[in-house]
Amino acid sequence: MTETNPLETRLAKVEGLAVERENEIRRLRRVNGQLGTTVTDLEAKLDRYSTIKAEDMKVPAWLKPKTKKSRNHVCTAMTIWSDFHLDEMVDLDEMDGINEYSREIAEKRFDNVVNDTVKLLKQYSTGAHIEGIVVNILGDMLTGEIHDELSRTNYAPPPASIVHWVPLLAAGLKHLADEFGQVFVPCVDGNHDRTYKRTPKKKRAESSYAWIIYNWLADTLRDDDRIKFGISTSNEQLISVYDTTFLLTHGDSFRSAGGVGGLYPSMLKWLLRRHQLYSATKKDFDYALMGHWHQDLWGQDFVVNASLKGYDEYAKDSGFTFGKAGVQLWTVTPEYGMDNRRFVFAD
Repeated sequence: MTETNPLETRLAKVEGLAVERENEIRRLRRVNGQLGTTVTDLEAKLDRYSTIKAEDMKVPAWLKPKTKKSRNHVCTAMTIWSDFHLDEMVDLDEMDGINEYSREIAEKRFDNVVNDTVKLLKQYSTGAHIEGIVVNILGDMLTGEIHDELSRTNYAPPPASIVHWVPLLAAGLKHLADEFGQVFVPCVDGNHDRTYKRTPKKKRAESSYAWIIYNWLADTLRDDDRIKFGISTSNEQLISVYDTTFLLTHGDSFRSAGGVGGLYPSMLKWLLRRHQLYSATKKDFDYALMGHWHQDLWGQDFVVNASLKGYDEYAKDSGFTFGKAGVQLWTVTPEYGMDNRRFVFAD
């Protein structure tokens, strides 16, 4: 029987380790090359996003005030896309049969909202030429993972949700452009699409999933001259349609006082302070547009949007007022401002 030489055994182990290290070095080089390609692609996309800020943020000319000669028989349609809470799951049994929500239901409801927006405007806004439509995207398009229960129950994590939904949202905007010719899409972020557990005060918009969605949408549609975006790093944005000015915000800047008055006492106080701020620093607004509260509300100087998700477990457990899924829709004329107010039901 041949006796094993300890030195030969150690040498074999060292040679084996050397081969493993060489293989690992080759693998890491391949990974590094792939990462380099990924970084290059991301840098190219970021370069395109930076150009969106500089060039594509101009308010389209068709929204500007009209001269007396051109004021007859024209209007602009406006709607709010907010609080879609895409890829959140609402369980029918937990809701006692009141409502349910899933990716499939969201796709159907979104399709209904787009098609019925066209139908309502085409059939019930006769007598005036619709110059275009303003789609105000006011945040919470994704439900996000700001609560642990959402990360456990959502259909998909936020990055996967973004990949799925951006092409569908882009298709909806293109359909509106096909029907009305011009589409302007001003955007602000929400509170559910944030990436932190708490809503930040600094870099709020740029650190949110909303920032990715809006810029990706703008990049996807940048070659379509009919569709323009207004993406703001502020959580608020002023836009004017003819002679009517709108303040866009998500609506999470104040808390409901609860009780019989609901959100009205807090909202009216917030509106007063916002009017004071914008009167002193910029141009005051005529109407504040907001989501967040998932309610179909109209007031003298505000519009509150409902949601695509509809009534959920949180609202039911908290005893909030029931509201059906849908979005707000209206038109603006040079002569009379906001008119023809309607609600687009999503079901």
